[in-house]
Amino acid sequence: MADAGPTDKTSWIDRYITAFRYRDFLLVWIGSLSGSSSYWGLIVARGVLVLDITDSAASVGIVTFAAMAPRFVVPPFAGYLADRFTRRSVLIGSYAANMLLGVALTVLVFMGDIQVWQLMLLSTLNGAARTFQMTATQALVPNLIPRPVLMNAVALNYATVHGTRLIGPGLLVPLMLLANPGYAFLGATMFYVVGLIFVLGIRTRSSGGIQKGQSLSAGMGEAIVHVYRNPDLRMLFLLIALHCSLTMSFESILPIYSRDVIDAGGAGVSYLMMGVGSGALVAVLIIAGIRTEWAKGRMLLAMGVISGVSLLGLALAPNLPLAVLSAAVMGGSQSGFMAISNSMVQSLSPDTLRGRISGLNQINVGGTMAAVNLGNGFLADAKGPEMALYILGTTFMVVMLLSLGGATLRKVYSAGTPQMQTAASG
Repeated sequence: MADAGPTDKTSWIDRYITAFRYRDFLLVWIGSLSGSSSYWGLIVARGVLVLDITDSAASVGIVTFAAMAPRFVVPPFAGYLADRFTRRSVLIGSYAANMLLGVALTVLVFMGDIQVWQLMLLSTLNGAARTFQMTATQALVPNLIPRPVLMNAVALNYATVHGTRLIGPGLLVPLMLLANPGYAFLGATMFYVVGLIFVLGIRTRSSGGIQKGQSLSAGMGEAIVHVYRNPDLRMLFLLIALHCSLTMSFESILPIYSRDVIDAGGAGVSYLMMGVGSGALVAVLIIAGIRTEWAKGRMLLAMGVISGVSLLGLALAPNLPLAVLSAAVMGGSQSGFMAISNSMVQSLSPDTLRGRISGLNQINVGGTMAAVNLGNGFLADAKGPEMALYILGTTFMVVMLLSLGGATLRKVYSAGTPQMQTAASG
């Protein structure tokens, strides 16, 4: 890994794509682009299929929950393995597992007799493998680039995590609507094949501080203590959990929102997810160029507030074009918030613990999204999708207002994270 970051002579364009100069990061990035495209395409395709089968938003919420639920229990194991073995090996295993799961799902859909319980089971396994992928990726990325480039690398990686809401649904769901639904799931499988090919080319072999014989409980306990004792990490974890649960848990609402509010049917779900992805892509590319700590802090505050407001915009949208515009604002603010907060978490995490802390953060992010997505499906059935969006958006706006009253987060908003500057130097 190179030991120098961008210089004053770095061009304006290079400032935003500096991390692409490092071969292994580029391979990880392309792999993540492929894997995340498949994941988001599957989220939408499964939701449309389940709604067609059951005519129930609650059922969509259950299947979406099944895909996210593993992030309650899998992250400790993923983080432990990412610190015990090479992060490259864990990453390769996750892509291979999802490729095989994609084959099974494709065969069942082409056979034409797939059941909701089968979708739930395969969704759960897909979510488990993706949790390993995301945990290993987050632990590996700081090993692939110089520390001064970390914000750029994290933002570019988040372009694949959230920007692929544009690519995955945009490519896969039309196949589902215009031809046999099985072709959409076949396309998702091929995305995982491409991802596997690229991550196999990674040369960097890095692992954390887990020693042979150290138990899972002892290893995770070490990470939990570190997060608890660091006030910046502790408060960031809390804020991230609230952000993910209140602003990013909308997938189970979209199918019924598209059908009943803007009268766009299954195609509308795809357009809305593409709007989220396009906004996310623009936002993270802008954030990739941020260099100063104070700018990161202020941007974190702004993105948090806009995340809440944008849900209200979606609830008020009278037609598909304005709904897609609101979805783009949602995607941009949410991905911007997550890119900045995640770079802070990674910078504050020592390499010996980074896999396990990334695992804890996966629970923090995906676990809350899974639980609230499940509840939102029932809430949308009971109160309507617009009211569900009003409740979520308003609640998070209150959270951001209250966060200004805490000294730790107020310091982060105004000056970034001093500890992060130290960790990222040299």
